[in-house]
Amino acid sequence: MSRYDKTEALQELSPEAIQSEVERILASEKFARSKRLRSLLRFTVAQTLQGNADILKEYVIGTEVLKKPDPYDPRSDSLVRVLASRLRVKLKEYYSDGGSDDPLVIEFPKGKYVPRFQRREQLQTEVEKKLRARNACSQGRFLLTRLSEQTLAEAAERFGEAIEADPSWPAAHEGLANVYALQAVLGFRRAREAWPLARSQAEATLALDDMSAEAHVVLGMACALHEWRWRDAESHFQKAIERDACSGAARLWRALAYLLPLGKTAEAVEEIARARELASAPLLEEGQALALYLSGRQQEALRRLEESNRAALPVWSAKLRARVLNRLGRAAEAVALLEQMRQSEPAALLADLACSWAAAGEREKAREAMSELRERRAPGRGISACDLAAAETALDNRNEAAMLLHEALREREPALAYVAADPRFEALRGTPKFASLLRRMMLAEDEEIRAQGA
Repeated sequence: MSRYDKTEALQELSPEAIQSEVERILASEKFARSKRLRSLLRFTVAQTLQGNADILKEYVIGTEVLKKPDPYDPRSDSLVRVLASRLRVKLKEYYSDGGSDDPLVIEFPKGKYVPRFQRREQLQTEVEKKLRARNACSQGRFLLTRLSEQTLAEAAERFGEAIEADPSWPAAHEGLANVYALQAVLGFRRAREAWPLARSQAEATLALDDMSAEAHVVLGMACALHEWRWRDAESHFQKAIERDACSGAARLWRALAYLLPLGKTAEAVEEIARARELASAPLLEEGQALALYLSGRQQEALRRLEESNRAALPVWSAKLRARVLNRLGRAAEAVALLEQMRQSEPAALLADLACSWAAAGEREKAREAMSELRERRAPGRGISACDLAAAETALDNRNEAAMLLHEALREREPALAYVAADPRFEALRGTPKFASLLRRMMLAEDEEIRAQGA
């Protein structure tokens, strides 16, 4: 503020100060020869200062500033939009050159005809906030790819910092929505808590950028894996694909959250194969192995798990590999794998280890594992009720398994979406309680959707 004293700085957002700024702009060489730009600036600023900002629409500007005849259709005449775009450019040129020391700045947000007035130092602060937001968001994106409980929690903090610094930036809300969705899917956060947070951030993203493909992916995941609204889920996945045809995540989660739960396993495998040809997406390798397992293609699933070089989710991959080995009659190998992994993850693998012990004929060890799990777990926390139900099923404890599946229903566990296809629950199929569970989730009741995948 080298050219202005303190008194003027204190009053620089008064109507008089704003009008003085308009006169400085209009006196510059940038605006000297443009009658229409001068008129547009004068008119919009005057109406805003008079409290008439709500009338600053394309039609009004066309008739009042450009003297368009009545009737005038802005949809077929783009002159106002072109002129407003030129005004934004000219103002940026002015403030980067002769007006770089002006005490306040007049600008027009993109797509708006109402001017915004800011103090020069306030504008600099806004730039600093945007830089902080983008740096925090960049850190959040990096942490998001690591897929551990700790790194996802840290990613949530970084995205939260970005939103605090710049709430109007959609990428920060988009990143936080992805974190909450992954925390729910991977069991790092209680599903009933995480999914509403994911939905809220995805909706905030779309309010700022209605073309966000990632926001629609998260909403599709929430509709399917939390709310069991299958048609709505498919609608969001299709919108994501329309907005970003190269989105591997949209294809992947359409397969995992919509096609697989509804029994469309062959289509799901094909969709994931398409996702592999597009932009990389977290959980792609694991998702393909899961689709092969649920479709009964165990040898292919095992080969995919053995060939994958990704180790982002070693515990998850070990659990799925053990389930595949059990289906192939190689339960002893599954036990050896899980016991080796159990040294670093004692609780997370115990339910699957109980399944493998039961499949290997070591039922007493399986019962001891279940007894330990019953003592140490709390509903909705840590150990999946679905995994416990699978272990109880392996031990022929069908009533206990049904109770645990209904607990998973109350908790809205994402894994519950796969029970209709998961071979671990074969012994429960056809029982009244299992049929009731599927109806509650509309996995048996919605014949129209399921028939399409036949």
